[in-house]
Amino acid sequence: MDIENLNQKIDGLKDEMIKAVQSCIQIKSVRDMDAALPGAPFGPGIGECLEWTLNLGKSLGFTVKNIDGYAGQIEMGTGELFGILGHLDVVPEGEGWSFPPYSGEIADGKIYGRGAVDDKGPTLAALFAMKAIKDAGIPLQKKVRLILGTDEESGWADMDYYKQKEEIPVLGFAPDAEFPLIHAEKGILHLEFTKRINFPHLKQIQGGDRANVVPDSCRVVLNGLTQDVVSQKLTHYSFPEGVSGRIENDGAATGENLVLIFKGVGAHGSLPQNGKNAVLHALQFLQSLALNEEENNLIQWLNTRVGGGFYGEGFNIAFVDEPSGKLSLNLGIIELSENNLRFVLDIRYPVTFTQEQILTPLQEQAEEMGLNIKVLSHQKAHHVPKDSPLVEALLKAYADVTGLEAYAFAIGGGTYAKVLPQGVAFGPLLPGEPEVIHCADEYIAIDSLVLACKVYAQAILNLARA
Repeated sequence: MDIENLNQKIDGLKDEMIKAVQSCIQIKSVRDMDAALPGAPFGPGIGECLEWTLNLGKSLGFTVKNIDGYAGQIEMGTGELFGILGHLDVVPEGEGWSFPPYSGEIADGKIYGRGAVDDKGPTLAALFAMKAIKDAGIPLQKKVRLILGTDEESGWADMDYYKQKEEIPVLGFAPDAEFPLIHAEKGILHLEFTKRINFPHLKQIQGGDRANVVPDSCRVVLNGLTQDVVSQKLTHYSFPEGVSGRIENDGAATGENLVLIFKGVGAHGSLPQNGKNAVLHALQFLQSLALNEEENNLIQWLNTRVGGGFYGEGFNIAFVDEPSGKLSLNLGIIELSENNLRFVLDIRYPVTFTQEQILTPLQEQAEEMGLNIKVLSHQKAHHVPKDSPLVEALLKAYADVTGLEAYAFAIGGGTYAKVLPQGVAFGPLLPGEPEVIHCADEYIAIDSLVLACKVYAQAILNLARA
């Protein structure tokens, strides 16, 4: 069957695929360890979404399996394994939505909702690509397995469990990034910094939910600074476009528990330059206030080191290489209370560097402030040569279906491609499409969803057709 005829099959499945994506978005599959249950180790929402997707796969005529709620798989064909790795968990919705974040609402040719593009829409596009091949009766020489992850946005505990229970494909792709193709992914370090404190003025700084998200809001509670003084500072302070700061509680003339709210612009943690970190802007504002010496030293250190640049300049780790580009650094979480300071950095480092090269200078500079460092998680860098058969077959599918230039490039984001010995990230965003992953009003354009499905179908044929 030629590409045109297979594409017609997918066009016939378009309405069914759109409804499936909407229904999947409507399940709030955010990690909730407090409500974890047997069969739903990351919470009931994720468990429900996994079971729903497996039931969809079964209804489409495929063999399905639930791996104890940690992951699922949907299969077609026989022989050597070829893997497609998607995920059903999503980051928290955050604020600033124009549409209900779990509605799957359609407007202007786009499906809106948390998970629309990261990663429910693309995962289901891959499933419907398998459906089109099945309906067309095209024989395969490999077993195609769509693996459904459930903890990609957190610690990848799902894949740790999956590897213990199931065979891992050698070759495959993750439909969880951008087209044309990503052949190199930077190493990812999530580092926790902690310190015991006892400050007179800074009573709370709270911002961010996840290390891999640029915080779009930050809450600060002050003591001993009157509302008039802080209000005057805010009035004369120059925030960049898209950033704001305000006093939330009127009447705090005594300066007790004066609450400030800062707003910024969220983005994916691998692209901190695409957002406006509300925490960093709050810290910069705090440096203008009359705090005590210890407080000033901490705020200045944070602004100099953590806020010294998106690429690690403040810590002297602004590394870069040819395969994967610049290191990136994101302050994803800060929690300052009356007795403790905790913040978490998301660092994406180039593929030719090591964890030790990042940690050594960070540890030295953390000692300046008496901070303790803990490695919360680490993903090694991943790299598949551009001239590999996998890369060439996938790029050919992309070029043949879209008519666009096909090339491989590197990213700072970490995808499930790292799970496979020979894995790459492949779509769904087309060149020039806005990056809305982890942002308010996340969406996937319906035309892009259908086109991705067509590319995935041809990619499967290029690599698994008899």
